[in-house]
Amino acid sequence: LFAMLVLQAQNVFNTKITQFTLIGLAGVLAGKLLEASPDGEAIPGYDSLKNYEQVIAGISAAAFFLVAPIGGWMADRFSKKSVLIGCLWTQGLALGWIAVCLYFHQIWLATIGFFLIEAQATVVNPAKMGICKELVGSEGLPKAIGLVQMLVMLSIIIGSIAGGQAFASLNQQFEAWRAGVYLLGALLIASLVQFLLALMIRRTPVQSQEPFRISLLWSHFGNIAELLANAILRRAALGVAYFCFLAQVTFLTLILTGKEVFGLTGEAIAQSSIFNGLVGIGIAIGSLFVAWICRKRVVLAAVPVGALGMAAGLAGAAFLDPATVPAKASDLTMAAAPYLGCIGAIGFFAAIFLVPLNAFIQDKADPERRGRVTSTVNLMNAIAGLLAIGFVAGLSRFAHLKSDGIFVVLGGLTLIVGLVITQIVRTSPHR
Repeated sequence: LFAMLVLQAQNVFNTKITQFTLIGLAGVLAGKLLEASPDGEAIPGYDSLKNYEQVIAGISAAAFFLVAPIGGWMADRFSKKSVLIGCLWTQGLALGWIAVCLYFHQIWLATIGFFLIEAQATVVNPAKMGICKELVGSEGLPKAIGLVQMLVMLSIIIGSIAGGQAFASLNQQFEAWRAGVYLLGALLIASLVQFLLALMIRRTPVQSQEPFRISLLWSHFGNIAELLANAILRRAALGVAYFCFLAQVTFLTLILTGKEVFGLTGEAIAQSSIFNGLVGIGIAIGSLFVAWICRKRVVLAAVPVGALGMAAGLAGAAFLDPATVPAKASDLTMAAAPYLGCIGAIGFFAAIFLVPLNAFIQDKADPERRGRVTSTVNLMNAIAGLLAIGFVAGLSRFAHLKSDGIFVVLGGLTLIVGLVITQIVRTSPHR
């Protein structure tokens, strides 16, 4: 279990470093286009580079959408240890591809490599979630799920902050392309540790003998219908999907906040990395807290508390000044505490919202279809992520809302969701 937890945490760490490196690079390139010409906004590709975080978020969601059915089938059809090792090889190939593309100044070819990273992460997720019960059983499942979520968010904290801060620092010493190559090269070398960890994981039994068939590629539509028809799992799955919607909107809006404060510079992604790192810190602490609450059984009554807490954190982020937060983490002062406290609160209550729902789904799913159920939930999450991208794009580009306005709308929506879930939990026999 220890080896699996550390391995999947490094997988997430590599993904976040790569993500923030590419977003930071795209922002700098967009800024150079704008500096080179007064009509920079009319240059082909400028808008895509300026809003690259939306492009890469769409790629992440598309990877889940396309690969989720195969990921669920693989988690059931093969030993989950074998699935994890196969994904390690895929990630190593993708990191090498991105590094080479950045060396030759090809950011859009590098984006293909990021798609591969997200595709293998899609396959990893049902394997790592499903293997938890096989390693610890039902009694230890809530704690194991909490540890998985905590380490994932710890990796997001370190990866987000390190990615943004390291890119901004290297961008000042070298030019942007070289900064990206150095970061990706370092990740590729460090990923060798994951293969050693994989050898420590106990081999788990195969749960299904279902052969591969081409219809698996579109079977997710039927899987979603099947899951939504399950009265026990439906509401929990929809709750997890809303969490992913909120998380994606929050991530994109925090990137937008950095650009509003610092413009299209390396400092913008550095400040945004602090924001997203604080969300991760909140989720890590919240995951430990809710794992303790759910140490003996899944407590669904924590879910509406999480929703209402997220709404309060979003309200604070909407009305406080993000300019009090510097670009360098080393320059933080107490003036930034109120804003960062609200950002951290969003993450803390997000964990209280999410962990019981994930544990409930894993515990109630049939053993032979647990991987399939997990991948279907991930597919719903991907759809929620795509909706989140459209939500942010619509509010920022067409409604011309800034980050504070987007947080107001999202906070109001989350408040409504929290009130609805409160009523559902009151009448639920599983609470």
